[in-house]
Amino acid sequence: MNWRRRLVQDLTGVVLEVGVGGGANLPYYRRAEQVWAIEPDPERAAAAERVGARAAVPVQVRTAAAEALPFDDAMFDHVVSSLVFCSVREPQEALAEIGRVLKPGGVLHMVEHVRPQSDWLAAIFSAVTPAWSRVAHNCHLDRPTLDLLRSAGWEVELLRTRLVFVKLRATRP
Repeated sequence: MNWRRRLVQDLTGVVLEVGVGGGANLPYYRRAEQVWAIEPDPERAAAAERVGARAAVPVQVRTAAAEALPFDDAMFDHVVSSLVFCSVREPQEALAEIGRVLKPGGVLHMVEHVRPQSDWLAAIFSAVTPAWSRVAHNCHLDRPTLDLLRSAGWEVELLRTRLVFVKLRATRP
């Protein structure tokens, strides 16, 4: 089964997708009451809006950054982030914003690539990151996303780890 489908198909209630890009996850939502999506790039947000118009659930797309979410406190049951946190400019601010807009007991669902655990691989990723981030929309291959979540007080449940990719659920601090 497609990893995007597994990530979002069973989510219910009101969902926020952070960094929706062109909307690759949107066709896989099936049970959500409403999906709100943000994307900082206006052209990609427009593409996501077109995809969202054909989705099985209501989708609203806004142009916004994860560090300044244009939503009320405790508005969402779930937040989704897929291959986004490596490029967020201020990940701690984004995590604080996600915590703010999640309802108590709300869950952050992530599929992200993260800093490798192996020292030698982490050193390679750190060496490559400056050049890579210039050509790959600010992607930081060496970002310690798991450490950032834990230091911000999120309760992290690792669901799957593959080399430098993780699938996780994090409960609001």
